[in-house]
Amino acid sequence: MNSSTLFAAARARIFSRPTPIAVGFELTHACNLDCKYCDRHARLPNEMSLSDVFGALEGLRALGMQEVSLDGGEALAHPRVNDIVRWLSVRNITMRLNTNGVLVRRRVDVVRRMEKLKISLDGPPEIHDAIRGRRSFALALDAVEVARALGVSVEFTCAVGRHNAHAIDAVLKIAESQDCRVVFQPVRPSLFGSETGTADSWVLSAAEATATFGRIEAYKRAGRGVLNRWSSLRHYRSFPQDKALACAAGWINVTLDPEGNLYHCGQVNRDDKSNNVVRLGAKVAFERLVRKGCAQCWCARVVEENYAWGGRIDQMLPARSAGKPALTNRVESRGDRHFDVPASALLRVR
Repeated sequence: MNSSTLFAAARARIFSRPTPIAVGFELTHACNLDCKYCDRHARLPNEMSLSDVFGALEGLRALGMQEVSLDGGEALAHPRVNDIVRWLSVRNITMRLNTNGVLVRRRVDVVRRMEKLKISLDGPPEIHDAIRGRRSFALALDAVEVARALGVSVEFTCAVGRHNAHAIDAVLKIAESQDCRVVFQPVRPSLFGSETGTADSWVLSAAEATATFGRIEAYKRAGRGVLNRWSSLRHYRSFPQDKALACAAGWINVTLDPEGNLYHCGQVNRDDKSNNVVRLGAKVAFERLVRKGCAQCWCARVVEENYAWGGRIDQMLPARSAGKPALTNRVESRGDRHFDVPASALLRVR
């Protein structure tokens, strides 16, 4: 967050004045890949028209929106993404983009306006392409090259599951070869809390999560390219058991879905579509939001923001080792897989 955003967040906290400072905007749930552990692949039936998008964003801007995180599906797959990004840029809204990287070279006019590009990375080509699709690894690295040429900051996001828990060292080596760092977070059964998703077979057991995130902690202590703050790594020590924490959802963060439904958090169940910005207006929709925490946090940056929101300095300081996970070739070697991997993870997808 920049200084003005931090000031607005502090004011919201001190004076209990909810303000939608940071908006997660899911432009579309359509995606050009078919990632095996994801449940956002197809357009929703009533995705907003361009005029509705502009109206929703203008309403949120009037309430105090300063930052937008563009998400999907694949945000770059939205047919009018250029127009939306140009509208935000003219109004000096800070933008970050979550992407699989495939369309980055074709959407240079969009990417150049971003403060940061967050590119998904599952592992080396044999893992990444098996999960996401043919040539997706090469296109992800190509996206890094494009962003760098445009002067846009880049980081990788790695969803950790049974398909790649053995390959954390490989992920870090790839990132380091690109002069990037990685945010790690666990695969959940669904992206949306309390829903049944498609990712059950990819979710780490408690023992697997402890071992894997223990190694990630050890890599961070060793100065490797782990971008997580300590608060998220501490939080994941209890995964997959949910762990309640102070929550900024609805206070300074909101999520706008492709149909214009407004949620206090992007990780909540999406069955309730009654709080629609297009129908109600941004002011009414924002006032109706629930503002209470849950125990569904898995997104690293959301977890970290929530611990900061709650003033949990104790969780933000470097953590003592819960053990000393071995950083050995034996553990990380593809030839000696530490966990069982679903057979489909070894097959290339379309």
